[in-house]
Amino acid sequence: MLFQNQEKDYLTYKMLQSINLFKKEVAFLWEDNTTTVIEISKLRQLCPCAFCSGEKDALGNKYGGVEVKVNQEISISRFERVGYYGLQFFFSDGHKDGIYTFVFLKTF
Repeated sequence: MLFQNQEKDYLTYKMLQSINLFKKEVAFLWEDNTTTVIEISKLRQLCPCAFCSGEKDALGNKYGGVEVKVNQEISISRFERVGYYGLQFFFSDGHKDGIYTFVFLKTF
């Protein structure tokens, strides 16, 4: 049985048709014929991992997080699917910890 948020992520995953890497952008084609295009430098800057974005405790207090500087020369060497809900990108600066949910990518 899927929880409500998991079901939403799973349904969004089912809607993803293709991913195309370009020199400076990533394009996602969805089943509803919409396309999401995100600059690679922006994708890296918005990394959701705890090191980059920080993390919250049970009371909502945020700890950590660093300012990721914009690097227009950054690229993606590869990506992998993570379960039924997201993608992991491997960036040219060596960073690979963020998991980008399909919901995030679809609604960016």
